[in-house]
Amino acid sequence: MSEKVLANLEPKIVWEIFEEITKVPRPSKKEEKIRKWVKEWAKKYNITVKKEDDVGNILLYKEASADCEDYPTLIFQAHLDMVCQKLPDIEIDFDNDPINVMIEGSKVKAKGTTLGADNGIGMAFCLASLISDDLKHGAIEVLFTVDEETGLTGAFAIKPGFFTGKYLLNVDIEELGKITISSAGGGGTDFTIPIEFENKTNYSGLKLTVTGLQGGHSGTDIDLPKLNDIKVGIDTLLDLQDEILISSISAGSAHNAIPRDFEVIFLAPTKTKQAILKKLYVWKKNTLEIAKISEKNIEIEITEIKVTVAINSENTKSILNILSEINHGPYSYSKEIFGLVQTSSNLAIIKTTEKEVQIHVNTRSSVNEELEEVRTNLKKMGEKYEAQIILDKAYPAWKPNPDSAFLKLVQAKYKEVLEKDVELEAIHAGLECSLFVAVDPELQVTSIGPNIHNAHSPDEFIEIESVGIL
Repeated sequence: MSEKVLANLEPKIVWEIFEEITKVPRPSKKEEKIRKWVKEWAKKYNITVKKEDDVGNILLYKEASADCEDYPTLIFQAHLDMVCQKLPDIEIDFDNDPINVMIEGSKVKAKGTTLGADNGIGMAFCLASLISDDLKHGAIEVLFTVDEETGLTGAFAIKPGFFTGKYLLNVDIEELGKITISSAGGGGTDFTIPIEFENKTNYSGLKLTVTGLQGGHSGTDIDLPKLNDIKVGIDTLLDLQDEILISSISAGSAHNAIPRDFEVIFLAPTKTKQAILKKLYVWKKNTLEIAKISEKNIEIEITEIKVTVAINSENTKSILNILSEINHGPYSYSKEIFGLVQTSSNLAIIKTTEKEVQIHVNTRSSVNEELEEVRTNLKKMGEKYEAQIILDKAYPAWKPNPDSAFLKLVQAKYKEVLEKDVELEAIHAGLECSLFVAVDPELQVTSIGPNIHNAHSPDEFIEIESVGIL
């Protein structure tokens, strides 16, 4: 039997469940193993699996405590999947391997990978509510959705009547002492640039890599001083676009994570290779001096490699220029809430295949009309470079309901626990709440959670004390 790393943390019931969850692989769109684990867990504790649907959403149910039968049904909600990111030197198969969880001082984190606290700790709280001996409660429904991180597929698929409660507590927030009452909507834009490779003579191969960046959540971290490695990497290539030919280009692995690692392989004319290398090394020196102010672990490597094939000059220029034109970061800030990003885009993923270069951009906004305006402009930009464009299905913003009686109750109880005022907030991140309200307009929703830092990156961690307080 494997050692229980978190066995001595309080509250034991929450940490024990969370550690079990970290042992179960649960990448987005591959939630079969965690769904199986949830159902086995429910059977073990005599909890009813009330409903399942075709996409994989699960609804658990527990009857009201004695003398609480007249209490309204409360829904606890979290998502099953996690963002899978790792450091380059870490070997892990996210489809089959457990997360290597560890305690580091006042933190719980993973060894070189995302921890999956988003939303594993939320799952743990939900399940703990079903088996805690010291709770008196009305009927409880626990709603677990799939694929929140890569498209909210589960939430989009929820049909009227899947849950019956009228009060839903989402446990997918990452800051203690705050109650989220509004979140951004979002949608992806996919660009595909068809390519054909050619054998080239009198050219030499070069490889440029940018690694070691912080990365982070593409919503809540989008206005922080965290660099996008794609923007760093193409900075110098733009100046060389008349001289080089791209062989392959890649970066990022998740639409909702700021990309941390960039690689481009390209050909340079052999007769001008040394002059190009000189330009690259000057750029490297200048870039590192500036970048290390916010990205202390950034590394840039320029190496010579053997490669003889590349795409043509026209495609090379299209790729570099579209990557240059795509905005990364905030477009606008809220006029109502100081400091809140209203609309942003994350230049998230580049991938080269045998026939095309694929680019993915994730856009968020708390104003649905502005979201569509930005995505329409991205589509026009892609058409300018003769890219094929797909606008993914967007999800709406969650509009605040400050007069909600449920919100006022949660706020009052939260204040009692913390013994201080709690803050109501809107966030620049996507939550499933807007889609649940769309299913049932009478539903009252709030969202809370413990302190989780650096979600969607290998630096993710939970503050241990905050879990006990919540």
